[in-house]
Amino acid sequence: MNSIRRFFNWLKRSDPARKAARSNLKAAKRGDREQYLALAANYIDLTQTFFGCSFAEPKELRMARVTQLFSELWQNLPYAERLSDFEYMLAEALIESTSDHRMTNSPNALVTKLRLLSAESRFAFLAYACGNWPLRWIALVMRINTTALHKLLSEARCELCSIRWESLTFEERDCLQAISASLENCSNVRANKLLSKRTHTIPRVKDIKAHWFELRPELVEVRMRYILDQTNREALLTAILDATAAETMQRPALVDRMVNTVQFSRHSKIKVS
Repeated sequence: MNSIRRFFNWLKRSDPARKAARSNLKAAKRGDREQYLALAANYIDLTQTFFGCSFAEPKELRMARVTQLFSELWQNLPYAERLSDFEYMLAEALIESTSDHRMTNSPNALVTKLRLLSAESRFAFLAYACGNWPLRWIALVMRINTTALHKLLSEARCELCSIRWESLTFEERDCLQAISASLENCSNVRANKLLSKRTHTIPRVKDIKAHWFELRPELVEVRMRYILDQTNREALLTAILDATAAETMQRPALVDRMVNTVQFSRHSKIKVS
């Protein structure tokens, strides 16, 4: 049974979109700017949403941030041995570029709450809820295990529902983290039934779970606030393509490439101003 499960997990990791992105990365590392643009296009919406939920600024300035970010990622591209390395650089740059800011004012209450989260929690939550990243991708780029990630996501959801994580008992926290895990994988019917029974014995957790589900339509509205229309999206992609033409890729030393084949850690720091 375990071998069958591992086989199907392997198939899920090798979906066509993922394969195409790997091909884009491979060609882009050879200097193909159009292939890099195809790669970057997969992450534009998440990046726009993340910056929108981090800064109170005009759309034009946000687009300029995104252009600068992908221009610097282009320069660091030769360091990336795998697609997850590119995603790690992207996530690290987003978190590093927003961790020192607290621009919280927004006419949308949920956006304000998102801006009050730590940069790490904001990225993890938006990558999962708005970017549709599988949890294994998020855990990989954030260098944490799935248990820690479910704790992070559970805390974030509670904060967004105006519930202080510290006010919950250990049993309540543990149950909420189990619910977070069940949202990703609903295939184990028996485990889900047991979790449902457990949830009904803890009234506060039952109410919090309901609040979590109420967040979903609000998050769709938040995402739509920052997704570009076709005209602006094309303008942004053109700006990124032009920026790559003006920048030269770095050439990592052999030792850096060797280290990165084992664990990705060697690349220039990316800071978006």
